[in-house]
Amino acid sequence: MANGVKTNAILVVDDDPDIVEIISLYLGNAGYCVSAAADGAEAIRQLECTDIDLILLDIMLPDQSGTELCLHIRKTRSCPILFVSCLDEEEQVLRALTVGGDDYIRKPFYPKELVARVRAMLRRVELERRTVNTAAAELSTGDFVVNMEKKIIYKHQQELPLSPIEFNILLYMLKHPCKPISCEELYQQVWQSESLGDIRTVMVHVSNLRKKLEKNDTRKYIKTMKKRGYVFLDQRYN
Repeated sequence: MANGVKTNAILVVDDDPDIVEIISLYLGNAGYCVSAAADGAEAIRQLECTDIDLILLDIMLPDQSGTELCLHIRKTRSCPILFVSCLDEEEQVLRALTVGGDDYIRKPFYPKELVARVRAMLRRVELERRTVNTAAAELSTGDFVVNMEKKIIYKHQQELPLSPIEFNILLYMLKHPCKPISCEELYQQVWQSESLGDIRTVMVHVSNLRKKLEKNDTRKYIKTMKKRGYVFLDQRYN
């Protein structure tokens, strides 16, 4: 901590020393405190004794997959997780984002782009913290009640099991009912960054959110608009 300002701590989980060196160099130059773990076991040990603000996670680790590690981390941690992997198949991306990843960037990457993604994710977390301190404690609209302080959304008085990203997507949609929202707009508003043309992250998270909203319910809440994105339907359209 310098001049009373907290330095964000970032954990890089990757067994490729060259990748770790590049990431550490660029993030270190950007003012972040970077530590590294070459496998899942070491990552867990560090998380147990260190306050980590963001995790960069490879999918292919020596002792377990990054998706398995992500599931384990999500049991106790809500900090942003950015997958950084050479795997780019749709199934791998889907799995990584479904188990709790916030975003996904493919290797090889431009280091400056990675730094920009990290900066945006940490800025989002800080903005959320400030919003909680200044916004109304509760928001009620239609079938939903939002507890801003606890970051919980209730549907028909039942808590929805949402990830932090899903919470932010749904909150944005609740605030903009019946308005077409493009994937690019969602990414910009929720991730606090430009999508750079890759909207798969948005599509996967919205798909997961839709499943949770419509579980045991015949009502449709999110409508896909061809070439326009999504619309959150209020009650009069159901």
